[in-house]
Amino acid sequence: MPTLVISKNISKCASDNIPSISLYMTATNIYGISLVSIGSLAVIAVLVIFLDTLKYIMKNSSSRVKAHSAFITGVYPVIAIATFFVILVPRAHLLAEALTQGMFMFGMYQLWCLFVAYCGGEAELVQKLKPGTLTLKVGPCCCWPCCICLPTLNVEKKTLHYLRILVLQLPIVQGFVYMILLVMWAERESLYQVNYMYLQPIIIVSILLGIWGMLMTINILKNVLEDEFLLTQKFFVLQLVLICAKLQGLITRALVWTDVLPCKPPITPSVYGNLIHNTLMLAEMLLLAYFANKLYKKELPESRLKDIKTVGTTTDFEKKVWNTMVASTGQINKGADFSDG
Repeated sequence: MPTLVISKNISKCASDNIPSISLYMTATNIYGISLVSIGSLAVIAVLVIFLDTLKYIMKNSSSRVKAHSAFITGVYPVIAIATFFVILVPRAHLLAEALTQGMFMFGMYQLWCLFVAYCGGEAELVQKLKPGTLTLKVGPCCCWPCCICLPTLNVEKKTLHYLRILVLQLPIVQGFVYMILLVMWAERESLYQVNYMYLQPIIIVSILLGIWGMLMTINILKNVLEDEFLLTQKFFVLQLVLICAKLQGLITRALVWTDVLPCKPPITPSVYGNLIHNTLMLAEMLLLAYFANKLYKKELPESRLKDIKTVGTTTDFEKKVWNTMVASTGQINKGADFSDG
């Protein structure tokens, strides 16, 4: 009889069964209640910091950069809330991981748009950089000695389009991969667990290309924008979200695979690993939200604020298009009046 009980416990630990909320809260007892209480306070603190940052952005930022800045600073509270719900509901781990990944990727693209908006838009940026060059020998993709033969490109509108595509592919590729993982998970959890590692190379390549595009963009913008815009710092604070999510996730998975974490059914090593990872993530989102608050509440140089046009500003190109349309409409009306006569 004892042998049968031991074999059942071993099978429960060997499998990746995740308990329901009732079993989970009963097993964690007072520790679970304490963790949920502290987590609630952390989420409230993140939301308060975000609202303070958002209030400043809405009041003081230019119309062109307002939406981008608001979205980027909103990454931290969304991830904090998702992480908190995973602490409450262990079975929601994959959903929270997909949401975290998606928010980071969209946030990275919004950061690229924000940096370009600081210069007044793509056309303004190209004009200010002429004659400017873009070096491809930038990490993490092309910083190796074998990349020394890569050419240097002229900064044109086409070049900026390529950089935009490199960053824009992040939310598209990552969203597609996580949609596949969620479908597998919904069909059968074991199907998701078997194929998870096979899809990781696609995720890694996509991330490396996106970061490569961001670093090349920052390199060319350093020639236009002053240090007060804090481009590198804003990129680093957002990139830490990815590092925390991916690196910590890998470490906790390694602890599960190597049987370092304990197994006390219904709390399996996988549940322990997810609990450690999400608790750390919640604390890190609180710190990153605080740092983002300090970065985005810093005043921009007055000399450059005049160059950041508002959304309603009409460019010369737009004026020419409008005048052409008005002239064409006038000719059509004259033709109509002549035929009626």
